[in-house]
Amino acid sequence: MRREAIDEAVAVRADFHGGTVKPVAFRRRGREHRVVRVNAHWVDRSGRHPRFYFSVTAEDGDIYQLQLHAGDLVWWLDSVTLEG
Repeated sequence: MRREAIDEAVAVRADFHGGTVKPVAFRRRGREHRVVRVNAHWVDRSGRHPRFYFSVTAEDGDIYQLQLHAGDLVWWLDSVTLEG
């Protein structure tokens, strides 16, 4: 496995229900990546606005780290761990 840092804004489709959020899919470079599993999620409350982090597995088996900035509601793709 190989981890690559990305650090770019991405469009994310997510479900918001009962005070929780779950990423369903995201688009990067014109390609949609469907989330098949949320592996972990955590919150960083050290700044002015919390940041919500998600480790997700996409259909291709790669593992992506997404974050949602609560202050401006922008999603970021932090990194990908490539399966192959």
